Amino acid sequence: MKIKVVLVSLLVALACTTTLHAQRFKGGVIGGFNFSQIDGDNLAGFNKVGLNGGGYVSAILADRWQLSVEMLFSQQGSKLNPRDGFNAAFDKVALNFVEVPVMINFKEWKFHVQAGVSYANLINSELISVTGEDVTDQVPLQSSIFSYVVGVTFFPGEKLGYNFRWFKTFNDLRADEGSNTWLGRSFSLRLLYLFN
Repeated sequence: MKIKVVLVSLLVALACTTTLHAQRFKGGVIGGFNFSQIDGDNLAGFNKVGLNGGGYVSAILADRWQLSVEMLFSQQGSKLNPRDGFNAAFDKVALNFVEVPVMINFKEWKFHVQAGVSYANLINSELISVTGEDVTDQVPLQSSIFSYVVGVTFFPGEKLGYNFRWFKTFNDLRADEGSNTWLGRSFSLRLLYLFN
């Protein structure tokens, strides 16, 4: 709970400071899609498509370096593919998160290369078995997820950017001991629009 309060407070503080120090901060909105899978659930491929969107604030540290914080709604999970065979227990795993990535950005020409970590809080989930039964209540999940994140953004102009991002969780999505470890992986394709 403490980490949530700290991250939200940091984002709010950065957002408030943007109006006071426009030359040191930039803000914008982000929208796009996640293509996700879960290692350990016997479902293969990035078949689960979900929304990824929200806002961000970026602090200019130096000519080429920026620190950015985002507040996102992010849909992740996995989905059955006909190639998965008979080992799959689930038809669909749908996870909705509020996500706060903290990224360091290096700017070179029209490209921003990013790396960082992300905290995600699970809002709700839906797990459907291969028989069509809703088994959400039978599979306890972690409410707090941490991920490694890397990405690149191309800015053809001053306001609009095209972002590609990859992430992998480094703590288990499942909360029940003795079960298979579930590690989420996603790549995101998003548009960014800068306000200033």
